[in-house]
Amino acid sequence: MENTREKVATVIAKLGSSGIICDLFGGWAEEVLGLREPSAHRDIDMLYRNETFEELDSKLRDIPEFEEVPLKRFRHKRAFRFHGTLCEITLVQDGEGPFTLFWGDVPFRWDTPLLHEDLMEVGGRAITVVSADNIKRYRDLHKETQPHRWRDPLTLEPST
Repeated sequence: MENTREKVATVIAKLGSSGIICDLFGGWAEEVLGLREPSAHRDIDMLYRNETFEELDSKLRDIPEFEEVPLKRFRHKRAFRFHGTLCEITLVQDGEGPFTLFWGDVPFRWDTPLLHEDLMEVGGRAITVVSADNIKRYRDLHKETQPHRWRDPLTLEPST
């Protein structure tokens, strides 16, 4: 099953039906908002607005089609595969505005509002999408989030 708009909608709907609300981010969000031309996508990126991953971790175990990717289990991120497609979820906490604490010690402040003002139609479903300003801000400042650290085994969080 290739990575299509319908697959994006299915992933977000499956998460939502389990009580996990995620917002579309990354390349798919760029495409949906018209910031880039349609193209092939390697993954599905989402943001999860909560203070911890505790509830998400518990509920993901109950969705058999989602297979966790332990090598992408960090303080700020979780990942799973859905029918061969990598799905990555970044934690966004709220403390005087939305922020992500990459690796547990690198703060990244998101602009407000975090989300695009309207729901967007994706694969026949209305979903929330991260704002164009925040997508651009993240792209511009991505190196400051220290992405090279994903290779450091000390940054991995143990599965519970």
